[in-house]
This record gives sequence, C-alpha cells and structure tokens, in this order.
Amino acid sequence: MKFALVDGIRQEATTGVRGTCPGCGSPMIAKCGLKRLHHWAHASTVVCDRWWEAETEWHRAWKNLFPAEWQEIRHVAIDSEIHIADVKTASGTVVEFQHSAITPQERVSREAFYNVMVWIVDGARLKRDLPSFRDALTYAPSADTEARGWLLSDRTTEIVERWRGGSRPVFVDFGDAEFPFSWLSSTGVVWWLKYVPRGRVIATPVHRQSVIDHLLTGASIRGFRRPTTPLRRLRF
Repeated sequence: MKFALVDGIRQEATTGVRGTCPGCGSPMIAKCGLKRLHHWAHASTVVCDRWWEAETEWHRAWKNLFPAEWQEIRHVAIDSEIHIADVKTASGTVVEFQHSAITPQERVSREAFYNVMVWIVDGARLKRDLPSFRDALTYAPSADTEARGWLLSDRTTEIVERWRGGSRPVFVDFGDAEFPFSWLSSTGVVWWLKYVPRGRVIATPVHRQSVIDHLLTGASIRGFRRPTTPLRRLRF
C-alpha cells in the first residue's frame, strides 16, 4: 500500500516509521528497500483486502496521475468485508489498475461491488500479449465507428479473451509499443476494448491523456481521426 495512518494522518512509507492500516486498523510496517517501491505492509501475514495485489512501478505511476486524496479509498461491504479502491474520482468512479492475473469471478465481484468503475490493464505483463494483439489487428476489418478502430472476435487473442464477459470499460496500456500504422504514435496511447454483442469487441486506440482528463474532469476521450471524417469525442 502507498498510504498508512501515522498519528491519524495518511502518510507514505518512510524508513523506521510504523503506522496503521486505513482499511482494518492493523499495524503496518514501512518497507523502504532499494529494489522495490517504498510501501506499507501489514505487520502480520493477514491482508484485510482479499483483492490486494503487490504494487508495481507501472501501478504506482498510474496512481500518481491522480490527486493523493483520491488514492486508496476504503470501502466496506454490507457483510463488513473491506476493499480499498486504487482510485476513486470526485464523480464517484472507481479506477482499478490491474497488473496481475485476475479470475473472471473476481472481476465480476469487483464490478458488482464498485458498480461505477473502469479498468486500466497492464498489457506489457505477458510478452506474448502485444505481438498477438498486433497480429489480430492485421487481419481484422475496420470498425464502423467515428474514430479509427478494429472489429475483433472476443476470442481472437488472449488478452482480449481474458477480459471478455465484463460490464465495465477496459483500457489496455501497452506502454510505448509500436504498431504498424503511420498515423499512430508509439507514445501516449491506450487501447479501449469495448465488448459488443455476438462475441465481438471494438479495439480503439485513444489518447492516454484524454482518458486521464476524462477521469479528472469529465472531458471527452479522444480517438484518432479517420482520413475523411471529422472526429467526434468519445464517451463510455
């Protein structure tokens, strides 16, 4: 975790400091080594949020794009189960940054629990995901959408198939990967996977900053213009 309570105040991990978990109130120890991000860990082996995953640099970098007061927000279910959202915006949208593998059952549980939420997925976790996704685009028809996109089968490539069946927006971050399109930058792009009926998904590259701005202020998400079509702004 990035934050613990130190004398009742949210604080990042600092060498030698002890705090308490904002989720369950258990003692926390600051982990400030050289190889991993500075973070807080429960003093015991018990973790209060069963959806917890170890935070990577990718995860922390995304989280830091949002105000500190929006990060690691505690939620308590009716049955008293505790979950800590990565980010919860001023409008109430929860943003979950997903690096590790997740089962379909857990994904459905999180979507039902948080309700209004989006996923941002680390597309660089598995080396095979990027080349297979690129190959799928090579043979896919263009989607009949206002922004440039492709219409894929939701089983066409593993990363697309892993996220099928959900009900919340999914954005895949492949980092600074290059794609064989002269009009598409290798930086500042994420892929919006919009699952539609009959086992299909529309894969649309969008400006990464526009997704961030949408979550920060409600601004529209921007895709890439078709050669002869004025581009309208995209929405969830």
